[in-house]
Amino acid sequence: MKNNDQRSSLIWLLIGLAIAFFSRKYNLGTASSPGPGFLPFVSGAAMACLALVVFIQQIPKKKDTLKSLWANKRWLAVPIVMASLVVYAILLSTLGFILDTFLLTAFLLRVMEPLGWGKVLAGATGATLGSYAVFHLWLEAQLPAGFLGF
Repeated sequence: MKNNDQRSSLIWLLIGLAIAFFSRKYNLGTASSPGPGFLPFVSGAAMACLALVVFIQQIPKKKDTLKSLWANKRWLAVPIVMASLVVYAILLSTLGFILDTFLLTAFLLRVMEPLGWGKVLAGATGATLGSYAVFHLWLEAQLPAGFLGF
């Protein structure tokens, strides 16, 4: 678990630095009169600082070798998730947001985290309804209806 935390904190460190770096092209302003780039810059800098703290806390002891950091990882998971997201994007306009999101979530819960069908259906339903509520009801985004019309 520690090694995963360290790798993910390194990714978040890079993302935070990129956000802070690219937000500089907008006017930062001052703390009392912030410009449009101020909030993204501060958010990116804070994200990078917090990720750096987590990264330093998770530095492995000397007994951990580089080989042990990468041992027993599920390498097949990355291409499976990437392929499922590509299929999701391709089928989104045909199946519609609700059905496509439900199928993607159910697939990932069943294949990537082998859960029972009850938990898979409950999790996929909850994730689909939650994302529908956020994107369609709250943010009022136009979502693809698909061939079923919803």
